[in-house]
Amino acid sequence: MKTVLILSLSTALFVCVSGAKSGELKHFDDLGASKRQLSGKPAHSTSGHPVKRSPSSSTSSHKGAGGVSTFNVEKEFELVEPNGKQNQLLPFDEAHSGIQNLLSYGNELFTDGYLTEAAEQFKQVLARDSDNVTAKNNLALCEKRLGEIDHSVELLQQGIQTQPLKAELYNNLGSAYLSKGEGDEALKCFFKALNLRPTYAEVHYNLGHLYSIRRAYDQAVVEFQSALKEKPDSAAYHRDLGDTLNLIKRSEEALIEYREAKRLGDQSLGLKLRVIAVFRDLQELHEAEKLSNELLKDFPDNPEVMNQLGLTYLRQGKIEPAEQMFNTALTIEPNFAQARNHLGIALYLQKHFSEAIAVFRQAVSVKPDYAQAFYNLGTALYRKGEVEEAEKALTEAIRFNPQDAYAYNNLGLILLRRGNTEEAIESWRQAISIDPLLAAAFINIGRALHLSKKGE
Repeated sequence: MKTVLILSLSTALFVCVSGAKSGELKHFDDLGASKRQLSGKPAHSTSGHPVKRSPSSSTSSHKGAGGVSTFNVEKEFELVEPNGKQNQLLPFDEAHSGIQNLLSYGNELFTDGYLTEAAEQFKQVLARDSDNVTAKNNLALCEKRLGEIDHSVELLQQGIQTQPLKAELYNNLGSAYLSKGEGDEALKCFFKALNLRPTYAEVHYNLGHLYSIRRAYDQAVVEFQSALKEKPDSAAYHRDLGDTLNLIKRSEEALIEYREAKRLGDQSLGLKLRVIAVFRDLQELHEAEKLSNELLKDFPDNPEVMNQLGLTYLRQGKIEPAEQMFNTALTIEPNFAQARNHLGIALYLQKHFSEAIAVFRQAVSVKPDYAQAFYNLGTALYRKGEVEEAEKALTEAIRFNPQDAYAYNNLGLILLRRGNTEEAIESWRQAISIDPLLAAAFINIGRALHLSKKGE
């Protein structure tokens, strides 16, 4: 649970109460679909076509038991390109059979994950026909997945100059901009694509992710629902709609979407971990613990499963078993920032503030933009009396998550303690503007004003 601080009138000290907001994020990303890339060309057969090797299965994510990828439990939404390659790849060029064969084979390589080899096919097309929009689009997709984002943007812009009414080009350009972190440009491209094709499911889906990144969750829900209107049988669309609903506390609806995703074929560990998180939100802790233990039997060395079981134990008040789970997860994956943050919470709840502070510092060292760990670090430092350091940590929490009302609330208390009453009140007002139902901020403003009048 997040710690919310309230000013005590009688002593002018700060007491801790439990807030209603959970201290954990509940979005899970199944990294098992990470894009793969190869270097070098496949060997050539006697027919003149390359013989495809198996794509490399190595990814940057940690692998648990059975080769199951772990999940970054607090990663923000990322743009996921549509699974339907026919909507993503432009139709084959009919002009020349030689070019057509290269495009066809390039598309096949692209679909199978041979990105470098596919790019070579599209480059050969452009060597013969420099204005071929299909080749530019598909090469841009390869380049994007290979990390050459700027070149991908350049190719798509060139394609749009040649064929300005191709909705696919604007969708892919928006995707590339979003990968660069240029959300405004991505938004313009997605809107242009929808103007050209209002029922373009992938664009609605991508817009849903963009709005989620910006924490405009209500708009994200609308876009995911629009995508599902066009493609109701997409498990990924149901799953990601469920993620967004869960973020805005519509947990029962989220559970419905997850179950629909499962019905449509999503049997991934990631989906099961999402369901555990929803069970916790719905206070169905027995179900959350039961499913966690079932998964632990299937994946006994998976730190993500251990982390989820630990979180469930925390919610049940079983602090020592939770601490044990987080420690075991960290033995397997020492750089698992989320498990380290949760271990810090377990230590904090046992009033081991010095140990908790050390663990929170480790979490932000592993993940420097980890807003929640900075929040927890600031709260623990404050409890230990290190007010100046606590202020720095809460300021970092706000820098990485400007919508954290609780961080503004606690920062206000530190500012007040340092004698900055006006700044403190402004911090609480900021908290209220983010969360109008945060009673602690209202109480703190009222009590601070009362104390200031008594001091006059």
